[in-house]
Amino acid sequence: MSERAFDAAKFYRRSLSLEDRARLPYYGQLIDALADSPVACDLLKEARPEQRNPMLVLAALHYGALCGDEVLDPLYDAIGVVAPEEFASQVVARLEALPELVRDQLHRATQTNEPGRSAVMAAVLRELKTRGVHDVHLIDVGTSMGLNLYPDLYRVNINDHDDDDASALSMLDLYGTVGEGALPTIHQRIGIDMNPLDPDELDDVRWLDACLWPEEPERAARLRAALEQMHSWPTATRLKGSALDLIDEVVASCSSAATPVIFHSWVASYFSLNEQRVWRERVMQHVTNGALWIYFEHPLSVAGLRPPPSHIESPRHGGTQIVVSEVASEPASWGWSHPHGRWIALAPPVRQSPSP
Repeated sequence: MSERAFDAAKFYRRSLSLEDRARLPYYGQLIDALADSPVACDLLKEARPEQRNPMLVLAALHYGALCGDEVLDPLYDAIGVVAPEEFASQVVARLEALPELVRDQLHRATQTNEPGRSAVMAAVLRELKTRGVHDVHLIDVGTSMGLNLYPDLYRVNINDHDDDDASALSMLDLYGTVGEGALPTIHQRIGIDMNPLDPDELDDVRWLDACLWPEEPERAARLRAALEQMHSWPTATRLKGSALDLIDEVVASCSSAATPVIFHSWVASYFSLNEQRVWRERVMQHVTNGALWIYFEHPLSVAGLRPPPSHIESPRHGGTQIVVSEVASEPASWGWSHPHGRWIALAPPVRQSPSP
């Protein structure tokens, strides 16, 4: 996108869904205040095109607070005490006085690595098991710290708001039904990322924490619980590099004992349109040869993937489309979910016969 065509203020205002604006009054006010700030708009324009995302600015500000900035630290601690408008105006005033707080972090990438998405992934894998997929190699593209390589090890609560287990993935709403029972056995767990994060590196963990929304303390608690448990979980491989460069090698490394499952969530939206087209072609070659492809992306952001039409509507505004391509089959829409796995509407179509 050209500098002239890029409307930073509009991009800020559209970066939260209506559902999330209603839940997050502080970030809703902050997004609008950033949109009205010429300094904040200029900073967004300075980000690399593939990371020109208001969430990067929000994460950089939160990172400053977590690092102990004398103004931001107490402001973020006061969320829920001060009014949202006061919080937003003071955060933007600090940004305008010291833009380096954000500028120094623009080399980073937004990497929420939200484990709530594993709840959606678990539902999809469980359904695939009913269709005969019993053993898989899980390949997570855009893996960040690798927290979504373990959908079989998280516990999912459905409509349960009183559970005190911080590591549980609470699905707040369920539209329709999801199956019960075990997932397919996961053999290899392989993550690919341009900048994989290390759970043993304090600054990496702090950045991952900064990418979370401070109005959702339960997500931070869940992140801490997951990081504590990761050390006892099966070993995963995290590879640094472009998925386009590495995917052929990674799939080839998978043993024939299980089906490779190529998975990504809110990753392809950072690809250029041409990269999305190339990625689709590359992955579909592997699907033809026996792999599965699962992605959770917003269809308007991944036109190059040619997302399939959905036979059900998203029950809420801003839903993420769940798309699955079974072996030797074209991608099909399996329903919708919240971007962070807060709800799911899973309705897989009747399985099609493999293409000849």
